[in-house]
Amino acid sequence: MALSDMKCILVDPPMMAVNISKQGDAKELWEQTVAYPPIGLAYLASVLRENGVNVKIIDAKSLNMSHKEVAESVQEEMPDIVGVTVFTLNLRSALNLCREIKTLCPSTNIALGGPHIHSQHKQVIKDDSVDFCVRGEGEITLLELVNALSNGGDLERIKGITFEKGDEIVTTPERPFIKDLDTLPFPARDLLPNHLYAGFEGSFTLMTASRGCPFKCHFCAVPQFWPIHRRRSVANVLDELEHVSKVHNINYVRFTDEVFLLNKRWVVELCQGMVKRGLNERIRWSCDGRADVVSQDVLQEMKRANCSIIAYGIEFGNQRILDFSGKGTKIAQIHKAIEMTKEAGISTHGLFMIGYPTETKETIEDTIALIRNLDTSSADFAIVTPFPGTRLYDYCKENNLLRTDDWEEYNYHHPEKGIIRLDGITDDELLGLYEKASREFYFRHVSDRVKEEFARMFD
Repeated sequence: MALSDMKCILVDPPMMAVNISKQGDAKELWEQTVAYPPIGLAYLASVLRENGVNVKIIDAKSLNMSHKEVAESVQEEMPDIVGVTVFTLNLRSALNLCREIKTLCPSTNIALGGPHIHSQHKQVIKDDSVDFCVRGEGEITLLELVNALSNGGDLERIKGITFEKGDEIVTTPERPFIKDLDTLPFPARDLLPNHLYAGFEGSFTLMTASRGCPFKCHFCAVPQFWPIHRRRSVANVLDELEHVSKVHNINYVRFTDEVFLLNKRWVVELCQGMVKRGLNERIRWSCDGRADVVSQDVLQEMKRANCSIIAYGIEFGNQRILDFSGKGTKIAQIHKAIEMTKEAGISTHGLFMIGYPTETKETIEDTIALIRNLDTSSADFAIVTPFPGTRLYDYCKENNLLRTDDWEEYNYHHPEKGIIRLDGITDDELLGLYEKASREFYFRHVSDRVKEEFARMFD
């Protein structure tokens, strides 16, 4: 069978809790959830399509589709292969979907990929509904897998996959990283429900200008997934910005890069290119930053290029915890970065965590004090979650600090309790400190008397 005869459907699976019911609290939760385009699937789709494969994307999460609705949509197409992206939190949802699809389409091959699969492929492949696990960078691997399925090729020659052969689990060698990211076509955004991706900034998309991170934060899976930092050329990124503006009429871009600001010369060249092409008048944009790699001159160029906000992974307000977690930044650098960003006229978003191993109430109070003193424009707060594939997860497992192996509880957005056992801090105390961090930020400009009144209301 030729590649042009192959049919593939790529799926971002439903949210497990929301899609059990579309009524009541579940419906309200979904309506409050910001829809983000599955840009990784769009990259996979673009590579497959460029090579003649008939491909479709189902963004079930953004469309609020149930598992049954997705499976029935797949049945209508009867594809040769279905690819499902998996994060730790949605593993059960993804596997439920795979089982529903297998029931309706038993001859369809199902391949899973994503951050959770990279570290847990040997466990996941044991599920009867899963035919393949794609590890690491998936574009070339998936293309080779589809090609092998089309012509009966040798699966064991495909690097980066895991599958079962009888009673044996076959794990092929790791696939080398794509050296030249410019060789990848732009993500297939035309296959996505772009009308759903909108926020305060208007029409919105994600964009990836680089992959990988050279830093070794213990709580982050990127050093395991993408340890080598690679950048696209400035011209290639500018061309994609032109494309999303002119073709998709998008006016806001969120760069997903782990360390967008790592290379000063590259960032300056990109910003100047935006201004030269007039993109700064059509597109507002945001990115992530690190406190120890930002500089005033770069921030000024970013402002001229219409950067609206930089999200800083500040994490902790205690230097011992920053060092122990492998973050590598200093408290003084954090203060300086936020100050410089504000002076440049760019909004700041702070990302904070509490509950790292060896934390005490005092170290968490240091983080809460930093949250209050930095006075960022906005902020997110999380209870530390040790995702598989991170050095933190390995540390917690080795030291018997994990409370559960139920992946659905590995959710730092809406935690009910911490995953990590902490000496001297109970679950209730940790949640109380988590709520205090949020309260201190949102009421940082009101008087202590008003804060006390609000605290009493929620006690």
